[in-house]
Amino acid sequence: MKKVLLTLAFIAMTAASLFAQSRTISGKVTSAEEPNGIPGVNVLVKGTTVGTVTDFDGNYSLSVPEGGSTLVFSFVGFFTQEVAIGNNSVLNVEMRADVKTLGEVVVTGYGTQERRDITGSVASINNTAIENLVAPSFDTQLAGRAPGVSVTVPNGILGSRPIIRIRGVNSLSGGADPLIVIDGVPIVDSDRSAVVASNPLANINPADIESYEVLKDGSATAIFGSRAANGVILITTKRGKAGKAQVNYNVSTGFNEAVDQFSLLTGDQFVEIANEKRTNAGQSPLANQGVNTNWQDAVLRRGTTQQHNLSISGGSENTKYFFSAGFTDQQSVVKNNDLKRYAFRSNIDHSISKKVRIGKSLSYTYTEITGLNNGANSLSGAIYNATRALPNVPIFDPNNTAFGGYNITANGATTGFGANLAGPDNNIPNIAYVLENNFYRGRNHRVLGNAYAEVDIVQGLTARTQVGIDLTMADDFQTLDPRHGDGRSSNGNVYQAFNPVFRWNWQNTLNYQTVIAEDHNLNATVGVEYQYTNFYNFFAQGTDFSDEFFRFRNLISGSYNNQFSGGGFSENGFDSYFARVNYSFRGKYLLSFAVRNDGISQLAPENRRGTFPGGSIGWRISDEAFFNSNLISDFKARVSYAEVGNVSLPGGAFPYAGGFGPVLAAAGAGIGYSNVANVGLQWETSKKFNVGMDMTIGSVTLSADYFKNNVDGMVLNAPTAPSLGIPGNTISQNVGAMVNQGVEFRAMSQVLSKGKFTWSTDFNFTWLKNEVTNLVQPLTGTYNRTVVGGPIAQLYGFKWAGVNPANGNAMYFSGDNIVQLVGASSWRAFDPANPGETATPGTAPTQFFLGNTLPRYSGGWSNTFNYGNWDAEIFIRYSGGNYIMNESKRGLMGLGFSNNHSEILNRWTESGQVTDVPRLYSGRDANTWQTSASNSRFIEKGDFVRVQNIVVGYRIPSATLNTAFNGAIRTARFFAQVQNPLIFTKYSGIDPESNQYSGQLNFGVDWNVAPIIRTWSVGLNVGF
Repeated sequence: MKKVLLTLAFIAMTAASLFAQSRTISGKVTSAEEPNGIPGVNVLVKGTTVGTVTDFDGNYSLSVPEGGSTLVFSFVGFFTQEVAIGNNSVLNVEMRADVKTLGEVVVTGYGTQERRDITGSVASINNTAIENLVAPSFDTQLAGRAPGVSVTVPNGILGSRPIIRIRGVNSLSGGADPLIVIDGVPIVDSDRSAVVASNPLANINPADIESYEVLKDGSATAIFGSRAANGVILITTKRGKAGKAQVNYNVSTGFNEAVDQFSLLTGDQFVEIANEKRTNAGQSPLANQGVNTNWQDAVLRRGTTQQHNLSISGGSENTKYFFSAGFTDQQSVVKNNDLKRYAFRSNIDHSISKKVRIGKSLSYTYTEITGLNNGANSLSGAIYNATRALPNVPIFDPNNTAFGGYNITANGATTGFGANLAGPDNNIPNIAYVLENNFYRGRNHRVLGNAYAEVDIVQGLTARTQVGIDLTMADDFQTLDPRHGDGRSSNGNVYQAFNPVFRWNWQNTLNYQTVIAEDHNLNATVGVEYQYTNFYNFFAQGTDFSDEFFRFRNLISGSYNNQFSGGGFSENGFDSYFARVNYSFRGKYLLSFAVRNDGISQLAPENRRGTFPGGSIGWRISDEAFFNSNLISDFKARVSYAEVGNVSLPGGAFPYAGGFGPVLAAAGAGIGYSNVANVGLQWETSKKFNVGMDMTIGSVTLSADYFKNNVDGMVLNAPTAPSLGIPGNTISQNVGAMVNQGVEFRAMSQVLSKGKFTWSTDFNFTWLKNEVTNLVQPLTGTYNRTVVGGPIAQLYGFKWAGVNPANGNAMYFSGDNIVQLVGASSWRAFDPANPGETATPGTAPTQFFLGNTLPRYSGGWSNTFNYGNWDAEIFIRYSGGNYIMNESKRGLMGLGFSNNHSEILNRWTESGQVTDVPRLYSGRDANTWQTSASNSRFIEKGDFVRVQNIVVGYRIPSATLNTAFNGAIRTARFFAQVQNPLIFTKYSGIDPESNQYSGQLNFGVDWNVAPIIRTWSVGLNVGF
């Protein structure tokens, strides 16, 4: 018995000793980004080697030895956190994201690379900041998010494509848009609609996107060879992670409104101004007092918006899945402009064995856009019409039953006169009637997908094959009313078109990774790629309809008298062979080299192939023994150089080939000489140089780059003698050259972390200079002119000299002299000493360069705040150094019988008056405002600072959700946001980013553009 008691006492003392020496601590690790739990977090007892990692749900359990008082939590992309144990047995930790290390593994094209080892210029954009924003397409929200990336939303029409430029404009006549690659598949990014603006990138659901990588310098883009002159945007969609199924539902609803409206004359003001114009010109008045109508109300509206996104993801170690469905319904601020999108995605990854993996990405999107005629100078153009219609006449006439109660003349030719003696200039129609009875629709079915297989041949060597497709089927319909507006002259019009495009892409790569002697890290990739794209289209059109019943259904046989049809076909393809080597020695000395050989069908066989090399080196100075700084924790310098090409050449599918094409002449259908052989045509080539550095100073991460891009061999139309018989009297040649150079800067930091409050900031800045260095001849359009020694697309036209205060005459510069307009077309010299004298003849005004249209600087600044369960972001974007031709205002200062901008009230009326609006004379627009070119009177600076987004959110505490829903809901976050709430600018137009043209040679013209959209919305993110 004694032995038994001694044994029990020994066991008790041992147990007590063990209890004193260790105890079990458990808990869960989450974050704002992954509230359901972060797998793989390292949990370590401070000062020991005792530790563990969290499981798939973020849970951990750890036996803490005696003396262990603190746990250390660390994971890539988050700040390391130390938490005192105290008397707790359960420690739940919410980790904070570290903006310095987000996106540690970066997609670089045909592979990935750790950010610390990157020697090229690559900008990463995390989708969490933009996936909940209400936008017709993801590209509209990239503006200001990364240095060197310019994104301009030119108008408020849903479906219009933003203008994306990476490090400036890199071609004059060829394509200037970046290559867009989604999950490794280069997509078709051309608008296939024939009747409405239809951005092809609007077919991708932003909620499905995980991240964006922007490849900017030659080293980063060289692996894409002939397609990389304009930069590359790599998009990675979301994929499943091992663990139990997670269901996420995001919903938001709100409304769109115009950021501003045009300041126009009221009906009473119009009568005064309209009659004054005619009286001054010796004509009888036409306007009489009537109503006060704001015709913009007939065109603009407050449009509703809603979007829903549902996703299911999860899987096992062998099979991971991500499925999603999304619905977006938006109404633009312009009536009749709506966008509906139904999106479905299925991403699956499966490991057949430890060495064999297969997977696929597949998305189907149906997008329907209804639109309208918003031609800048179209009589039924919505903005043109709404700003010109007479404001002293009503929109409706209840007694006019023939036109559904709208105010329209009996013959349907124009808007009703009201109390006036005449109708509006050019017989513009009643825009409210036109919008109700004309119909424009574009329907788009799009399938994007790829399937891949990977095999680990030996340790470190992996073979991968991937086949991708991009299928777009664009179906368009347009019908115009026969009674009034655009369809009146043809007694009704129905137009239908089918514009499909199909692309397949096949990639085969071998990748080898190894570490040699612990110090040498090698990653090598070789591959081959083939691609084929087929474009074709056909249309059918009917006019002179028998009855209104048929017009909205389809183009129905027998319902119209005149029929027309047409179509086209085009194809292109290429094959490519590429290789890339990334090498690192002890993480200090970094090297990357890539080379690609492309052959494209657009060039003659002797010039078809091009080789594009690129390389970069990096030196992590902070890892050297001589570097000793308590302030700088990381410092890397890098240099790169590469040559890349531009596959988007002008001139059709086979610009090098001479031959015949179809011709329809009086004798009937035949063939005719259509293209001269041009076997000398070659690639456009960009030589890209970049030097940069990345540095971490305390809690601030800095990145800076200087770049220079020499673009050579640009394809331009060189003139030929008419006697040669070459179609168009031009031939495409590699004769252009230009240079883009600039500086980029980015700073990221967690500014403050105190208690429950954190403040993180991300600021970027880009300065850019463009210079054309070679041309055959100046390239001149109505508003722009491009010459050697200057930037592309400078505004070019007449220089305004003001209003002669003595007589109200408009004045311009003719060379160094000032001349004044006398009468409708006579020019007289202006003598400041004797301003009333108009007898001395003068020469007509001459033209000058009036301003650069490309912004010199731009950037963005994001500030994110967290306090407990509250979060907020304010994102500011800015741009400047460019000039805008406000053609909208010039048109609204017109001297005809139509409405005007309210600025015309400042017109000259008496001798000695100082103003910038000359005396009004009816019908003298052409010379008064010099309407044939740009005019400095209407050219303004485009500088602005825009508050792009303000978002406020509240995340319901997990404990509250568990109590209320018994664990059925993992996470819930409510949010409210506003997009485009404020802008600070001196530009007098509606918005300084309004732009009628998107081409490289015509730019910087604000001409009857639909107002930019401001969006207010509230929403909910919930996870089950």
